[in-house]
Amino acid sequence: MAQDLRSYLELVKSKKPDDFQVVTKEINPAYEITALVVKLEQEAKRRPVLLFTNVTGSKLPVLTNLHASRSRIALAMNAAPQDLLRVYLDAMAKPIPPKVVSRAPVKEVIRKGDQVNLLDFPQIVHHERDAGPYVTAAISFTKDPEAETWNCAYNRLMIQGRDKTSIHVTPSKHVWEFYRNAEAKGEPLPIAFAVGVHPAIALGALAIGSIDEDERAIMGGILGEPLELVRCETSELLVPAHAEIVIEGEILPRVRTPEGPFGEFTGYSLGQRQREVVKVKAITHRADALFQDISVAHLDHLLLSTVPIEANIYRAVRAMVPTVNAVRVPAPFTCVVSIEQRTLGQGNNVILAVLGADLYMKRVIVVDHDVDIFNDREVNWAIATRCQPDRDITVVSHVRGSDLDPSAKEDGYTAKWGVDATAKPSLAEYTPRNRVPRDVYQRINLDDYCLSSRG
Repeated sequence: MAQDLRSYLELVKSKKPDDFQVVTKEINPAYEITALVVKLEQEAKRRPVLLFTNVTGSKLPVLTNLHASRSRIALAMNAAPQDLLRVYLDAMAKPIPPKVVSRAPVKEVIRKGDQVNLLDFPQIVHHERDAGPYVTAAISFTKDPEAETWNCAYNRLMIQGRDKTSIHVTPSKHVWEFYRNAEAKGEPLPIAFAVGVHPAIALGALAIGSIDEDERAIMGGILGEPLELVRCETSELLVPAHAEIVIEGEILPRVRTPEGPFGEFTGYSLGQRQREVVKVKAITHRADALFQDISVAHLDHLLLSTVPIEANIYRAVRAMVPTVNAVRVPAPFTCVVSIEQRTLGQGNNVILAVLGADLYMKRVIVVDHDVDIFNDREVNWAIATRCQPDRDITVVSHVRGSDLDPSAKEDGYTAKWGVDATAKPSLAEYTPRNRVPRDVYQRINLDDYCLSSRG
């Protein structure tokens, strides 16, 4: 499979031509790009990939809304939309280690030292209370300074000058651990960011696993071949050879700067906080680079992260309850799981497994396998008719959660809860559901009653 963003865009154009739209009219990166994405989604019910070729204040075209369709994500994984979970789980189970190459398209232009200027990038401001322009599609590549442990993740960057950004590092996550190890010794943590990558690389970066699980190998598993990496100009870090842009730098020790407010995936504009600082040492890019943006809190952002989260949770639940049927993440901090319950208490086992598997997960709903978890009405029906609040709701207090949760009193220090909406003591012994006799349902033909949708 091709590993570059451009090959994927050509695939979209050939397979889904209506899903790719070039915008030649001048557009201001402050608010207007996000406004167009939102208006298309809400009023026209369209979610195409958008390429803006005339961006005020920058020579770089902007690509956005890339991941706003499950069918496009499936195309990137060479899978059918209904097989996304299976294909992702296969990639996690059969990772392919990366390989290092000496030549790379991302090295066509190399700028170091005084040549570095983040202000040449499109200065994209997404929401009205945002403190300034952000790079939202930056995938970080880091290494533990004390071990041969690598990590990839999405980290938002607020541009604060020609060679300086703030960085949002989630407490207790892997980049945070690496940085703590470096900072304890008074040393910076080398870090590099890839902007503009094949969606398979983006999906792999969002894999959730143990700290020694290499996301780069999961990227290879999705691609079906080793991810090609090239060495950075200013550090020993390795980055995707076929990226559009790479930003090389280091997170400075014991330095913080005000960051935010910023409109996050929760749908809230979170206030200003003290964040770590990145000193940018080099920028390399293709000669005609595309600048990728992710429309935070909209489908471009939410769908991309859903597939890896669902896969990780499915894997964790299956280790505890082998008869897990399906997993869905329908909203921030929320997970719905269906299981074929074989013994009493498995609903609560699922709740514990989910909360232990994902730091961000805050609410878990467990239902039986006869409930369609992709139908909110059915999930709510199960809660209403198979759950007793004093018996079936579990609350866990004083735990780490997301530092982006606006309801938490302290940064990421929160409570979590689970709802066991499975039938007790079992589905087989529970009050039966209303059903039309199967033979009657099958013999009824809508055309015979002039009710067919074709009419």
